[in-house]
Amino acid sequence: MAKLITIGLSKIEIGDIATDKGMGTELAVIGQTAEGSCTIETAEPEVTEFYVEESDSPVHTALKAGLTTITFQLAAPDLQQCVDVFGGAITGTGTAATWNYPGNAVNLEKSVKITPKEGIVFRIPRGKITARFTGQFGRADTLKVEVSITVLQPEKAGTPPMILSLVAGEGA
Repeated sequence: MAKLITIGLSKIEIGDIATDKGMGTELAVIGQTAEGSCTIETAEPEVTEFYVEESDSPVHTALKAGLTTITFQLAAPDLQQCVDVFGGAITGTGTAATWNYPGNAVNLEKSVKITPKEGIVFRIPRGKITARFTGQFGRADTLKVEVSITVLQPEKAGTPPMILSLVAGEGA
């Protein structure tokens, strides 16, 4: 069996969830990702143990999967990227264009595809997107937008929360 290593980041694409509530097909690159900022983490599963008076060992355990979260920073956010991750709309064009930061949190759910330079591609049919500004106004750093995507169960029956495949041209 060939050695499979997932390394690097080629692109992160985001788009609307499909009309049938499955994986979206019209995805677009969200922007450039700050070096070293893209992470994926699955929390430990939650185990509930059930006991009876007659035994010190559990008679049953129930398992609840931990949340999977992908986090990355947009390296040079523009107004359209702010709309994509915070919500809202752009008014005007060119230098007269403006985007108003939403007064209340916006519930954004999108399909997401993360393609590494090589290895495993992650497709997320339904992800909850939250964002926040970070970085600095100065010479040593730049303004960034940190984006978190929480993997949710798709509303289309039989669709898994994540679909993994290989980067095109790779064998396993």
